[in-house]
Amino acid sequence: MTTQEQYIRRLKQVVTTKFGRTISTSDDCIALANAVAESVGVVVDNESLEQLFLDEQSHVAPRPVVLTTLSRYVGFTGWGEFCTARDITPAEERYKLPIVRRWGAIALSALALIAVIVTIFSLVGSGDDVEGEVLIVDNRFRNLESQWVARTLERCNTLRAYYNENEPERYNRRVDSFISKYRDQLEKSVKSDIENYALHNKITVDNATIDQTAEIIIEKCLALCEDIKIE
Repeated sequence: MTTQEQYIRRLKQVVTTKFGRTISTSDDCIALANAVAESVGVVVDNESLEQLFLDEQSHVAPRPVVLTTLSRYVGFTGWGEFCTARDITPAEERYKLPIVRRWGAIALSALALIAVIVTIFSLVGSGDDVEGEVLIVDNRFRNLESQWVARTLERCNTLRAYYNENEPERYNRRVDSFISKYRDQLEKSVKSDIENYALHNKITVDNATIDQTAEIIIEKCLALCEDIKIE
């Protein structure tokens, strides 16, 4: 059983406990959909729940929105947080996931300590001149940087769920493929976000600062993705 399957199985157990009864019929799935909609305000279609809870032979992975919604139903912010939560795996299986849990703890700590990390980079950068510039995001765009870091960590958490200790090379290839596509997305979106952020917050900024800020954010996000690869 892969790590992804282990997490999905555990999510089903937690959802069933929260729901208060076994989910073994179509009527149970309808009732669960109603309970989820009332709890988190998001409607999950009955077919998706039936595929997840009733079709044990299904080899189709649940859609990310379904996993995220069910994770919110049981008290998490999303599927990524569910996968990195401590002790979410049953005791008899915990020894199988040491690397995943370790990276999950790092991811959660990164969000909480982002301000400290930026400060450390600033101190280190003051001693190392990279082409005459210290690569630190302009203070006015720190919030935007944190948002992109948070989005990237969420994506990294989802990728970690695919880690199988028996297939590290395949996992690394999946990460490499994601990074290639994500780089294109970052290059298309980050600069636009900076421009819109500056406009919305009435920040006067020149093109050089926008370009540099985009470059720093992109490289930081890609570095986070590289860090989840298994050596």
